[in-house]
Amino acid sequence: MNRHILVTGHMRAGSSLLYSMLQRTLSGFNIPGPEFPARAVIHMPGNTCSRRGYDLFDFDRIVEAAEGRKGLDLIVMLRDPRDILTSFDERLPDDYLCSADRSYFVAAQGGPQQILPGLLQIHDQIARIAAMNLPLGIVMLKYEHLVAEPRRVQNLLADGLGLTFSGDFSQYHTREIDSHGPDLAGVRPADAPRVEKWRAPHHRERIIDQFTRFPALHDVVVDLGYEADAGWFDRYTAEDIGHGIALGA
Repeated sequence: MNRHILVTGHMRAGSSLLYSMLQRTLSGFNIPGPEFPARAVIHMPGNTCSRRGYDLFDFDRIVEAAEGRKGLDLIVMLRDPRDILTSFDERLPDDYLCSADRSYFVAAQGGPQQILPGLLQIHDQIARIAAMNLPLGIVMLKYEHLVAEPRRVQNLLADGLGLTFSGDFSQYHTREIDSHGPDLAGVRPADAPRVEKWRAPHHRERIIDQFTRFPALHDVVVDLGYEADAGWFDRYTAEDIGHGIALGA
């Protein structure tokens, strides 16, 4: 049976970056681009691959469309929620792109509209899909791992999904990062330490606001393994931003 690989996941979590890498290196797959609904691609002959973040919310119908036609592989991109919440788009200069409760749709024409699901809704949908008994399973891939160790990620995908590649992710990742907009511009090479952009002082008010108004975000950060508990927030809010010293220390 032929296969379909669906790349999806959190907003600003590197799904377009991974998809570009796959387009340039994955052998034996028809990979249109840059973004197509899976149900518009599955009917195509041979092995296929598609990327669309909000296919998460169409997943039941995607499974139905693939049944008896193609085996369905799912790669879900994840990222530190704090970096997602501080993502920006140069076409949206006065607000952050993604919030806990809703996100902006930024069209090529017309003004931005805050009509898309927020981080919490997307994460809940990922959790629902992860609990499904899919025959081929799901690959959960962190953005931070992809940009820090692209070759290792490629090897894991080759082994885990039985894929064949004709090129090397590590030869493309910095070039692809540069082409995917300002939100990815701060990614460092694999041999450099990773610096969380959400820690920048100008994001402080944003982080405190979102995690205060939406305490469920703490569970997402812990569930994804970025923190062991919510203690990071207590330390963060206690910091003297001017001197980097905890108040009362």
